[in-house]
Parts: sequence; structure tokens; C-alpha cells
Amino acid sequence: MCRVHFSESYLRFIHQVDLSHSDRSLIHGQKIVHDSDADTLFFKNIASGSKGNCTLIWDRTDLIVIDLGVTMKKFRDSIRSLGLEGREISLFISHEHSDHISGVPITSKYIDMDVYLRPALAGSFRRKTYEMDGSLVVGNFEVRAFEIPHDAADPIGFSVFWHDAKISVVSDLGKVTDRVIDGIRDSDILAFESNHDVEMLRTGSYPEILKRRILSDHGHLSNEQSAEAIAKVATEETRVILTHLSQENNRPEIALNEVRSYLENRKIRYRSIETADQYAGSSLYSLER
Repeated sequence: MCRVHFSESYLRFIHQVDLSHSDRSLIHGQKIVHDSDADTLFFKNIASGSKGNCTLIWDRTDLIVIDLGVTMKKFRDSIRSLGLEGREISLFISHEHSDHISGVPITSKYIDMDVYLRPALAGSFRRKTYEMDGSLVVGNFEVRAFEIPHDAADPIGFSVFWHDAKISVVSDLGKVTDRVIDGIRDSDILAFESNHDVEMLRTGSYPEILKRRILSDHGHLSNEQSAEAIAKVATEETRVILTHLSQENNRPEIALNEVRSYLENRKIRYRSIETADQYAGSSLYSLER
């Protein structure tokens, strides 16, 4: 991986709690008030789909951003609405397609962040780059990358470790390899692609060449493929977020029904499951140490 360092003006933020875990924190208006010194991990996807992708993972000192395919305004407004303040920002890029990096050039001019990417993408940015090997430690986080099959230059998925917790974020892959399964196994939060319903795609309006690309081993995962992978790795504590849903060839209710049915028919247990929206993203999640 490579490191791109931007040293422009730093932006400060403040953060908000996951209402589904209100026993862990106290709410005051839009901001979090922590119980004593409770050490808490937070997750929120703020955009998911072909029009842009961005995921936020943070604790009290650091903010991990996975992909930045949204405008600077969207990113800044999302951060402010979540109430983040004073965190060191580290951005990890999965691959070079515009829905994952379109916000990087402008946003990085005004917000200090370290940007981590594969060597194959180093020329994509007019900044000095630093090659890195293996996993990376950022504050209390360890970020590990693993290869995924997609029609891009050296695409990767991510597992983010924080004390005993694990969050995996993977989208834009045409098939699920053993390396992917190993990467996402035993995740507390799993944000995983469920791009299309095969029948909707095959009978839809897309050109045949695009249909073949999506269905290929370097395209995108169907709901069934997603369910098969989740069934192999989920535990009773896994919170599943289905991501990168096609607006043309899928529907949230279809994806949820297909994945839930597959898991329940095989008696696979999990904590919760939802879909991430193109514009609203996912729910806000919190995990305590």
C-alpha cells in the first residue's frame, strides 16, 4: 500500500450516538455524552452505491474513512451531523473507480488526512506517496487489506480491528474467494456488497455488454452470492449491512428477503441485517470495548 500525506487546514468535528445502543451512551441534543470513560467504537456508512461510497469508523481519537466517493460538502456535512471533533483522519481507498475516489482531490485540499492506497494507484494523485507493506496501525486501529476480484487496478477489501472488535468493509467484487472469506470471518460489523437480483439484471434495460461485465467474476455480487458468503462467516454477534445495491437491478426489500431467507433456511444466526442507502447510508452503530 502507499501513503499520501496532505497537510492543509485541519477541520474539527463532534460526534453523535447510535440510538440502537442508547444504554451505552447518553444523548444530549445532537452530541454524544459518554458514560464516564467508556471506550466506544462507532460505524456509519454515509453513502453506498454506484453514485458514491463512503464509510466512517471512529473512536475518541481517530477517524477511519473507507473510500471517498462523495462531495466535500456531503463529507463535511455528514461529519458535522455525526458530531465528530478533533480526530486524526485516515482515508483508505479500495480502488480507483470514481464512485470510490471522486471526492478525494477537492476534500483533501481543505481537510488534513493521510490517504492509503495500493501502489498501482499512486499515480492517481498529484502528491508524494510512500509505499507500505502489510497491515497498518492507526491509533487504536489496525487496518488490514486483502485482494478482491474486480475490474480495477489491484482492488482491495478491508478489515478494521479495534481492541477485540472487528469491522469488515467489502464491495465491488465479482466472486467470493477464500481470501475474502478469511478476511471477513468473525466480523462484529460486516458491510458487504449485495449489488443485484440476477433476474432483474438479466431482464432489465442494461446493454448486454454491461450485464456480462456485472455478472462476471470481476463484476459485482448478486444477492445470492452475498448470502452464501455471509452464511460462511456470520456469528450470533454479526451486524450485517448490505451495500452497493443497484438502483436499477435491485431493491432493498428484495435484497433483504433473499439474504434473510438464505440464512434462515440454513439456520444461520446473526445479530441484525439492513441495507445501506445511496444517499442516507446505514444506521449508526456503536460497540464498546
